[in-house]
Amino acid sequence: MHTIQPGARTCSVEQGALSVHEVVGRRIPGAGGYRAIVERGPVRRILESVRPDVVFLSDRTTLLWTADWAQERGIPTALIAHERVDGVLRAFVHGMPVRRISDAWNRRTAARVDAVICTTSFAAGEFDRIAIPVKRAPLGVDLDLFCPELRSGSLRRRFAARTLLGLFSRLSPEKCPEFALEVLREHRRFDPSVHLIVGGDGPLRPRMEEAARGLPVTFLGYVSDRRELATVLASMDVVLAPGPIETFGLAALEALACGTPVVANAESGLSEVIGIDGGQALQLDAEAWARTAARLAIAGSTQRQAARRQADRYPWSSSAQALLEVHGLTVLGRASA
Repeated sequence: MHTIQPGARTCSVEQGALSVHEVVGRRIPGAGGYRAIVERGPVRRILESVRPDVVFLSDRTTLLWTADWAQERGIPTALIAHERVDGVLRAFVHGMPVRRISDAWNRRTAARVDAVICTTSFAAGEFDRIAIPVKRAPLGVDLDLFCPELRSGSLRRRFAARTLLGLFSRLSPEKCPEFALEVLREHRRFDPSVHLIVGGDGPLRPRMEEAARGLPVTFLGYVSDRRELATVLASMDVVLAPGPIETFGLAALEALACGTPVVANAESGLSEVIGIDGGQALQLDAEAWARTAARLAIAGSTQRQAARRQADRYPWSSSAQALLEVHGLTVLGRASA
């Protein structure tokens, strides 16, 4: 498998069966560090070199032209709708007819690919309303790496608190990360022995650090080591996921795999991921979130086992198979029945 993604420089890295190709991307103004690939030449050279059998797109903007490149060569294509256009527009622009723009955008996108793939019903919603058929393929998690056995007593003792709340997210406006600080303040009203651990980085970090002065909060920054991340996730009592436009929420699923329940924004697609066993989805009410987090934490091993069972429904093997079946393929390359 080959992936092409924007980065600060152009390079390729082999990771076993995965080849990651980074192409220089320009920073998007006002997007807090997100990059977009605008130069077609490097991407075209990679595509011509690897000669893909299938092209999956997750970019509906500057890389949509690769669908045309594939179609001209008879290569099947599919869009994986990792985000909702209407949600992104509402988060970053104001005073525009969001629904009309997103509907037109999605119609044009769907017309250029063979299939549209969505991870949840929430993600599919903006295609359903314009009668664009979609395929369903949920994301998956490495159930061997992200596991409850990594829960670390020594890591928990570092924070000297009975209850550890976690936020693992990009610290940017569309993710609503500052809400976690409100939950922490409410939690301390009835349980002062609580600590918030924030994993992730982004444009709101300086403002959040300032707002967290005097509060029991630790900012870890971006955790690049996957095993370290899994250990931290497994050592939390509850993970908070306040983002309103998350179509799936991979960090939340990784938390569940580690046996850590999740409190999520009911407006997002995460309610479908956490189900009835993995935690609870609520409207953004800080007191309600704090009370729910406390209840989930007190449930202890019973709740942690339930969270893991929920994650067991999402192995990466099933995700890969669902993606390939869109074009009648299997993981082993055989025609699907």
